[in-house]
Order: sequence, then C-alpha cells, then structure tokens
Amino acid sequence: MPDAFAEWTALLIRFEADLDPATRVADPWTAPTSPIPAQLEEWARGIADRQREAIAHVEHEKAQAQQHLNALRQVPPVRGNEAVYLDVDG
Repeated sequence: MPDAFAEWTALLIRFEADLDPATRVADPWTAPTSPIPAQLEEWARGIADRQREAIAHVEHEKAQAQQHLNALRQVPPVRGNEAVYLDVDG
C-alpha cells in the first residue's frame, strides 16, 4: 500500500513547482489513490488559492489580448502602396 503522506507531499511539491514558469514540469502527473492526509490540507488549500490567482491573471491577460485583436481588426487591409492610419482617439 502506498504511503499517502509521501504521495501527496510529492504531488504538492510538483504543483508548487508548476506555479513558477521557471520550474514548471511538462510531464503528466497522477493523482494519489488515497485521500489527502489532514496534515497536508492547509498546504494544499494554499496551493489551490495560488492556482486560482494564476488562472485569474491568465484570464485578464487573455481579455487584454482579445481587446488588442479587436482593435487590430479595425485596421483596413493595405491596398497597393497607400498609407494607412488608425484613429485611436475615436
């Protein structure tokens, strides 16, 4: 029978590493087969909070990129050697 504490500790270390782009691991992970030990629940909740913050940041960046793309769609295509100007003030 696997050691639940060791399994969960390794997974939580992995999740923390994945929160930092410099230490992110590309390999897939496997969920432990046993429930998380009570001693690790607070640590896991902290990681989950940081993951939610990371998701919110990515969603914000995605929304900004979408706004940029929407603005760029307003630029007419270049036809010939004509100069193109974009009115950014409305």
